[in-house]
Amino acid sequence: MTAIVRAAALSLIELISLLLFVRAILSWFTGISGGRLYEILCFLTEPILMPFRILFDKLGIGRNFPLDLSFLATILTLQLLTVLL
Repeated sequence: MTAIVRAAALSLIELISLLLFVRAILSWFTGISGGRLYEILCFLTEPILMPFRILFDKLGIGRNFPLDLSFLATILTLQLLTVLL
């Protein structure tokens, strides 16, 4: 049973990572970033990114940095979870 739960968790982590990657790539293109696909990706990934955005805002991390560090923190956390599972 634990093998099934582990496999499901790893699949979910992989799916979230893929969605974050696609969202990051699409955000580079101004015409696409206003489209329906981008809105769906934001809807699916924003709840995962938001805790890091709130934390970084409270700590004052990345305010003058041109990249969204919450993406990096989320990806690193997902990779850490993958290793721990």
